[in-house]
Amino acid sequence: MAASGISLLGRRGPRIALMALLFPLPLLAIASAGITVLTAARQGWRVAMTDALMASVLLALLTALAGGFWLQLGLGALLSWLLAAALGHLRSIGSLNLAVQATVLLGFAGALGFIAWNSDPEAYWEDILVDLAERARAVGLDLGPDDLLPTAAQLMTGMMSASAVASALGALFLGSWWAGAQTGMRFADEFRRLRMGRVLGLVAAVVGALLLTGLRTGADDLLLVLGVGFVVQGLAVLHWLGARHNWPGLWPLAVYLPLALVPALAAFELVGLALLGLIDNGYSLRRAGGELV
Repeated sequence: MAASGISLLGRRGPRIALMALLFPLPLLAIASAGITVLTAARQGWRVAMTDALMASVLLALLTALAGGFWLQLGLGALLSWLLAAALGHLRSIGSLNLAVQATVLLGFAGALGFIAWNSDPEAYWEDILVDLAERARAVGLDLGPDDLLPTAAQLMTGMMSASAVASALGALFLGSWWAGAQTGMRFADEFRRLRMGRVLGLVAAVVGALLLTGLRTGADDLLLVLGVGFVVQGLAVLHWLGARHNWPGLWPLAVYLPLALVPALAAFELVGLALLGLIDNGYSLRRAGGELV
């Protein structure tokens, strides 16, 4: 798969077509953005942004021919690819760690801006969820009892922002893996060194304090966004420990399979990973012979 990513660098036409074709497909939109990260990291942000413009035009044309919402899809794809290009460029001039930190901070700023702009985010999301539930019932789908909607609406800002951050990080990691395969720099080594740093640690502490003091307005949403970054750091700690102590090669399955297949366990595992990341951020758990990693 890494080799296929490298081959896309020298073939602009297929690369742009693949970006446009993958974006509307569930989960594969991350691969679409990952191609943009790869292009920005290896060929520069100008080439990546030009690719994004051409791919968004192609996607809009294909969607219009199919009778879909071509403008919304085209603009959404363009924004996604431009963000991916920026992250790929940031990784190439800085580091993977810097790009990850910037992604989490951007998601945090977006959630904070939405909370500041909308006087009642809960009511905003509840109206949308009620409308979606009614549309689903009209075609024979049951999304659950109505009394769950207000509860879901309370966390929708955080869940949507956290989902956007997770998707952006997925594209960044995939594109970085492809780019590393070309340059010889192992993505695994970069991933094992990931750390959110003091700024994000301080922000998390302030938001957590607001949550504990009862000032819950928006604090739970912001904590969800920050939690994505610390989950990633928790995973980096596990991968560092696995490499350091030569754990069996299949150990990642015990971590990732429950996340993907067992939602009841995934929630507890995510909390545990976030706590592991927070602890590592404050007091490094990754020490090799007394040296901090």
